[in-house]
Amino acid sequence: MIRRFSFLIALLAFGILGSYVFQSSWHKPLAAIESAQEFELVSTKFCVIGVQTNFQSIEIDSGALPKGSSGRLIDQENRLKQGDCLSALLQLSPARPLERFAFHAKLKQVEGAIANSSELQLVLNMRNFLSNVSGDPKNLVSGLAVGIDSGLSESFQENMKTTGLTHLTAVSGANCAIVLGMVWLLLRLLGVGRGVRTIISLLALCGYVLLVGWQPSVLRSAFMMSVVFVSLEFGRRIWLPGALIVGSLVLLIVDPWLIFEYGFWLSVMATFGLVILTPKLSELFQKQLPKWLSVTLAATISAQIWCLPILVELQGGFATHSIVANLLVEPMVPLVTVLGLLAAILGPFIPGLASLLLTIAAIPASWIVWVANSLAQAPAGLLPIPDGGVGFALTAAFAVFITIAINRQRFRFVFLALLLGGLWFGSLGGIAIRSLGFNLSNWSILACDVEQGDALVLRSENQVAVVDVGKDPQLIDGCLDQQGIEHVELLVLTHFDQDHVGGLTGLLNGRSVSKALISAFPDERPDAIKMVETLNRLNLELVVAPENLTGRLGEFTWNVISSPGSSGATANEASLGMKFESTSMVIYTLADMNERAQDRVLAKAQGSNKPTVVKVSHHGSADQSATFYQQIDADVALISVGRGNSYGHPTKRALQLLAQSGSKVFRTDLEGAVALGVSNGVIEVMSSGGR
Repeated sequence: MIRRFSFLIALLAFGILGSYVFQSSWHKPLAAIESAQEFELVSTKFCVIGVQTNFQSIEIDSGALPKGSSGRLIDQENRLKQGDCLSALLQLSPARPLERFAFHAKLKQVEGAIANSSELQLVLNMRNFLSNVSGDPKNLVSGLAVGIDSGLSESFQENMKTTGLTHLTAVSGANCAIVLGMVWLLLRLLGVGRGVRTIISLLALCGYVLLVGWQPSVLRSAFMMSVVFVSLEFGRRIWLPGALIVGSLVLLIVDPWLIFEYGFWLSVMATFGLVILTPKLSELFQKQLPKWLSVTLAATISAQIWCLPILVELQGGFATHSIVANLLVEPMVPLVTVLGLLAAILGPFIPGLASLLLTIAAIPASWIVWVANSLAQAPAGLLPIPDGGVGFALTAAFAVFITIAINRQRFRFVFLALLLGGLWFGSLGGIAIRSLGFNLSNWSILACDVEQGDALVLRSENQVAVVDVGKDPQLIDGCLDQQGIEHVELLVLTHFDQDHVGGLTGLLNGRSVSKALISAFPDERPDAIKMVETLNRLNLELVVAPENLTGRLGEFTWNVISSPGSSGATANEASLGMKFESTSMVIYTLADMNERAQDRVLAKAQGSNKPTVVKVSHHGSADQSATFYQQIDADVALISVGRGNSYGHPTKRALQLLAQSGSKVFRTDLEGAVALGVSNGVIEVMSSGGR
C-alpha cells in the first residue's frame, strides 16, 4: 500500500511539473492579445472548435490575432456551429486570470462565406437531429445522450439544480460505461473474438467522444474507462484509485486548463467516491435491503459525499432531496441514453425511425422531468453551507472521516464526522432559518456583494437589468457568473463615481448589453469621460436618460423618477433614481440621491399595497429624507455597503430612519449577496451569509 501511494505522489509531482511546462508554452503566443486595447475591433480568420450553451470556443487561423490562440466567442444570433471556419470582425475584451481562453470576443460581422468542416459534417448532422426538438422531455433525451442541454427550459434547469440532477446532462463516466457496455454486449452476442471486440469497443468509445465533444468529464471518463476496460478484458487486476489518478494526471498534462474546470473535478471526485466507498457501503446496506437497491443507494451516497466540498462552492449548499431524486431517476438513465444515442446515429440516415426512438425515449425522460419539478417544490430543498475556506474545509474533512469510518468501522471516526456535522449546522445560524423554503429560481432582485459599492440585478421573464456595477470587475463578474447571466437587457449607470461604475469591464466580460442609461449630469472628471467613450464603442443603445423616461423589463415597467441633470449640485444629487413596478411588487433604486433629491420626487413615490423594496441611497449615509422613506413604506430595505468601511456606512441615522418606517434591513456587509422574491404576496429572502 505504501509503495502504491508513493508511486501516486511521484505521479502527482510529475503532473504538476508537466502542467506548468505546458501552461508556460501555451501562454507565449497570447502576449499580443493580452496587450491589445480593450474593446478593440479586429479582423481575423478562425474555426469554431466547440459549442456550448452561451458561447463558442474558437481557434485563430490567421489575421490580426496570433495563430493558434484560442478564444471565447459570443454569437448572439447563433449563426455558427462546430466546425465552421470563417473570417469575421471581432470585438475583443480581456479574459479572466488563469482562464483557458486568451480573450473574449463578440461577433460583430461575418466577412465572406462560412466554410464547413467536411470531417465533422456527419457528427454535426447527428447532433443537429437531437438539438432541433421541443419540450423538456425530448431535450432531456438530447442532454442525457450527447450533452446538448441548450433546449431545456430555464425553470427546469433550475429545478434540476435544486434536486441535484444537473449532472445528468453533463456527459460523464456513466455515459461512457453505458456505451462500452452496449457495444461489448452486442459484439459478444455476435460471437466476436476478444481482440477484435476490444478494438471495436474502444473505437466506438472514441466515436462517442467525438460526438459529444471534448468536454473535461468526457475526456477523463473515456481515458479511465479505456484503461479499466482493457485491463478487465484481458484478465488483469487493476487498482481503481490508481487508474483514476493516472488518467486524471495524464489529462492534466495534456490539457492543464482542466484544473480550473468544476466539471472535471466533480467527475473525478464522484468517481473516487464510487471506487473507495461504494463496495463497503453496499455490503452494509445488503444486510437490510435487496442487492439492486443497496448498490444504487450506495453509489448515489458515495458520489454525493465526495462531491460535497465542490458543491458548497457551486450551489451554496447541499441539495437535500438529491439522494431521493437520483434513486428515483437512475433506472431510467441507461434506457434514455441508449435510445437517444441510437436516435442520433440514425437521424441523418433514417429520420422516421430515429424520430420514433426519440419519442419512445421521451417517455422515461418525462418521469425524470416530473421528479425534478415535483421535488424542487418541496420545502427546505437547499441546506445552506458556509461558502469559502471554512465550508470547504468542514465538508472535505467530513467526507474523509465518514469514508474512513465506513471502511474501517472505527467509532472515533464516526464521532469526528458527527462533530464536523454539528459544527456545520451550528455555523448556519439564522441563515438556515431565514433561507428555509426559499427557492432561488424565484428571485427577482439580487443585491450583489461588491464591497463598498452598488450593484443590483433585477430579473423578470428571463430579462435582466443591472443597476450599477460596483468598483471591482471581478466581484460583479463573479456575481453574474454565479447566476448564469450572459445577456443584460438594461444597464443603468446611475452616475460615474467609481464605486458604481468601476466594475464595468467585469460585466462586459463575455456578456452583451442591449441598452444602457446614464445620467445627464455634465461630469467632466477624466474617469467619467473615459467611461462614456467606452460605452460609445460598444454595440448597444446608449441613452442619456431624461426624467420620466419609461420602459419595460419582462413584467416590470420602469420609470426614471430622478434625473435632474445640470440642475443637480453634485453627481450624487444628479444620480439616476428608478422605480420598477410589476403586478406583484414595487422596487425603488435610489443610487446616491441625497435628501434634497429624494424630497424632489415625493410626488412620484407614493406608498403601495404591493410588497415594496428599496435600495437605500448612498450605502446608508446620513443624508436621507425621513419623509421619503415614510411615504414609500418599504417592507425591505437593501443596503449595499462594504464591511469595516472608513465612511461609517450605514450611519446610525439611516438605520433609525429605516426602523421608524418599519423596513426590514438587509446589508451586504453582514449578509453577503441578498436575493429576494415574492411568493403569494410575501417577500422571501435568502443571503449568501457574508464573507
